[in-house]
Formats: sequence, C-alpha cells, structure tokens
Amino acid sequence: MTFPEPYRTRPARRNDLDALVQLFEARDDADVGFIDQAREEILADWAFPTFDFDRDTVVAESSDGSIAAYGLVLALDPSVQMFGMGKVHPAHERRGLGAALVDEAERSASARLRPGVSAPFRTGVPQTDVAAIDLLVGRSYRHVRSFWNMQRALPAHEIVTNMPAGITMRIGSADDEPLVHRLLDEAFRHHFGYEPMTFEERQREYLGVPGYDPSLVVLAFADNEPAGASVNLASDEGIGWVGEIGVLSAFRRRGVATALLTRSFAELAARDHHEVRLGVDTENTTGATHLYDSVGMTVRRRWDLFEKQMSGAEDSGRREP
Repeated sequence: MTFPEPYRTRPARRNDLDALVQLFEARDDADVGFIDQAREEILADWAFPTFDFDRDTVVAESSDGSIAAYGLVLALDPSVQMFGMGKVHPAHERRGLGAALVDEAERSASARLRPGVSAPFRTGVPQTDVAAIDLLVGRSYRHVRSFWNMQRALPAHEIVTNMPAGITMRIGSADDEPLVHRLLDEAFRHHFGYEPMTFEERQREYLGVPGYDPSLVVLAFADNEPAGASVNLASDEGIGWVGEIGVLSAFRRRGVATALLTRSFAELAARDHHEVRLGVDTENTTGATHLYDSVGMTVRRRWDLFEKQMSGAEDSGRREP
C-alpha cells in the first residue's frame, strides 16, 4: 500500500482502542459538532463475525506515533457485499490520507473476490463531510441510500399504547436467543443489504457488542405465535439503543412494532437510561421512519451510503474471510 510520507501503516490492534476513540471523536466534532459513542461503534465493528485485525484494518501513524487515519473493510460473504469505513483526523486532512484509505480499501475488497466475480463495495459517510463525498464521487462511487440516526429522551410517559388484540409481550432470556435470531432473520429478509447469518455468527456479533444483554430483548407474540423482537443495548453513559427491531410480515400493520418499541423504551428507562437512539434506512419499505416519528424520535444525524462495483483481483495472494 502507498500512503504519503511521513506516515507509516500497520494493522490496528486492540490496544489502539483509546487512540481510535480520540480519532473518532475528533472526526465527529469536525463533521457534526458533537461527539457520538465512538468506543461502542469501534467495538461493534470488531465483533463482526469474520473480523480479522491483520486483514481488515489499517492505521496510518504520524512521525510522533499518533494515529492519523484508520480504515476498515468487512465482509461476511464478499461475493454478496462488502463494507468499508475510513476516518482521517482533522489535524491531518488535505495530505492525501483520504485518497490512500480509499485505495487501500479497494485493494482489500478486490483481493477477497475470485477473478471474474464482482460485488458491491459500500461505504457510509456523514452528510456533512463534503470532502469525503467529493472524493468518493470522483472515484465513480454512486449514492445508493441514506440512513438516519434518531433519538428521543426517556422516559416516554406521554406515549400511550393500547396493546393490540391478541398480542402479548415478554422479556427475553439467553434461552430465547435462537428464536430471536430466527425472527430477525425472517423479518429483514427483504430489506436492503440483507445477508443471511448463521445463529453462531449472530451470537458472536451480539456477544462482542457493548451493552448486549438478552434480558433487554423484548419478544412479541400473536395468538401465542412468535411475531417480532426488539434487541436493545444498554450503556454506562445512559444512552440506550434499539439495536434491531423486526416484525414478521404476517403480523405487520397491527401495532406490534409500536408496542415493541414503547416496551423497549420502558425497559431502558427502568435501567436509568435518559435517552434512546436507533438507526434507520430512510427508504425502509415497512414505514419505519413514520413509526419512529410517531413515538417522538427526531433525526440526530444522517449518513449517506455510497457504492462501487468491485471485481476480483488476479493477485494470487488473495485472502478471503
């Protein structure tokens, strides 16, 4: 890989976490003027089922040893889709690091594909990062989707929800994890970017994500049949997350999602969380954005997803996840 002088590159390591948190926070402050939960975001990426530090990450160190840039490429099945992410510390902007991260990400993505195979390589950038967007567009990436990060204060006492007829709910446990996997896999099967995951893969991801607790999962049943689930994440900072929420198609339009969401709010508030957040595809076809708006959630920030078709490299040193 070629990075501009005087930067040196190497794979990231787990003991880089604190330095990477500082980089993410500096980037957030420059992009949107506030700081998000960087530590949780980084650890969630590292919990991805196929994650490998040596293959999937790169850091660029400045001459004083500090981390100036960080790149990541993840793929469950590279022939289906791949995801990349890159961040440059604001103090090191306009020195060619962004372009070098894109070059390295594309090289890494291509190396995972067999010759003759192509797949979409996707990367998300804040709506406000004009330089990053211009860089991607100049490299033939196209905007394919936008995602909102939404939030609201807790508790949510003003929301009055009548339990839909025939619907019951209960809190989950570790014994319910296979059921939760089946419900969410089926609920998201026709969503943008869906990719099947085995139960073992999903568990590896959940167990590596900060704040995961099976007793914060809410399950919904329709006439005693499993209908949906909400996986909620705790935080020491008092900001909870609705990590995933899904309802089987046969039980939609009956108020199940609203009931799951408000019960999730109540469970997080009961554990002293003062705020709840979630992410949503703005083109979600099940009406999720309207649902979240109806329960008082507002847009905190927007991410734009860009895509470029990558083809397999002829390099015999190709490495696959």
